[in-house]
Amino acid sequence: MDFDKDFDIELSDFNVKKRELSYRYWIYEYGGSVVSCRVYDGVVYFGSCDNHFYAVDAKTGKELWRFRTGDLVLNPTPEINGEIVYFVSYDSYLYALNRKTGKELWRFKSGDKCWAAPLYHDGLVYFGSKDSYMYAVDAETGKELWRFRTGDFAVSTPAVYAGSLIFGSYDGFLYAVDKKTGKEIWRFKTYGSIFNQKSLQIENGVVYFGSFDSNFYAVNANDGKEMWRFRTGYGMTNGTLVGGGRVYFGSHDHNVYCLDSKSGKEIWRFKAGDRLGSSPAVYEKMIYIGSKDHNLYCLDIRTGKEIWRFRTGHEVWSPVSVFNGRVYFGALDCHLYCLDASTGKKIWAFETSTKTVSNYTASEEISAEVVIKVEETEQEAEDKYDLSINEVTIRGEYSFKSEYAFKSEYHTKSEYK
Repeated sequence: MDFDKDFDIELSDFNVKKRELSYRYWIYEYGGSVVSCRVYDGVVYFGSCDNHFYAVDAKTGKELWRFRTGDLVLNPTPEINGEIVYFVSYDSYLYALNRKTGKELWRFKSGDKCWAAPLYHDGLVYFGSKDSYMYAVDAETGKELWRFRTGDFAVSTPAVYAGSLIFGSYDGFLYAVDKKTGKEIWRFKTYGSIFNQKSLQIENGVVYFGSFDSNFYAVNANDGKEMWRFRTGYGMTNGTLVGGGRVYFGSHDHNVYCLDSKSGKEIWRFKAGDRLGSSPAVYEKMIYIGSKDHNLYCLDIRTGKEIWRFRTGHEVWSPVSVFNGRVYFGALDCHLYCLDASTGKKIWAFETSTKTVSNYTASEEISAEVVIKVEETEQEAEDKYDLSINEVTIRGEYSFKSEYAFKSEYHTKSEYK
């Protein structure tokens, strides 16, 4: 077949319809970038793409200790129980360290890269892996108790509700399994990957989460029934805050949203300069969230109005932590930052072991099928064609310009650094 001769049609002759799953995942390279942060008992614990896990004094920014793993540490929010800190690494291990000395207590190996934070509960540590399994291991010994297989990457930080463990997967499902046995209780289907940096938020028996299918969901945590959904302009890959009858989250459509937690009705939104993949934090009447546009934003929690912003040297994907009137977060510019929570003034910045920024490849697919108009009829394309479009408009409930190019293989792909 002479493609140019026999298949000469205009771009307007294509219809693109949603099909299967939409998802996004990223692979980072070595460097000093930080996408991790947790403050506990006056110490900031965080991982870096320089293969180290750090403990830094929250008041002074002075390093207390560091621990070297076999690969990058993108664990967003390290888990802590008593004197033990738990975190995962790209080297496929779950680590347990003495949180005061950094001495290794044990490690447990999964089948592939890990980057979602683990969860401690009642003597067990739960964590997921790119190998598609959610694991439960003994918190003192690291011995495996059970594993549950999903249909794709199980890299969503879980939450415990009553007798169940609730978590998402890149297969588009939100799962609830028995926390002691790993036996499935229910599953809820979305049409996009589910990834959250911090433990899923559950309030009054409702679990709140976003999917890369561009919907934010409220689901009954007892039976997996949908309560409501809210349509954004793009997918979500971060954490959520719930409180005071409101739910707060950021989206890749560049907006921070505040919704009524019972009805899903929008209360306010704030537009940043780029994607929002950072998990927010609240202090007094302020909410903090980072963006790909290099800024950490402080907003009025009641109105969504900007109070201040702090510009770093690169993208901000790290979760935000607040402790004693200070805000802590990491950036891809190889620094962990400490700011005054009220003014945004920098108090200190800790530099990791290398100033080399960690490049990353973000593979993104927005599922679609190509339908070709032929003489006022439509037939589904049986072959796969490449559509080269430099700028396209994605239309959900809200529209915005996409920075990505469509490559149609019944999916839209994107790679950028």
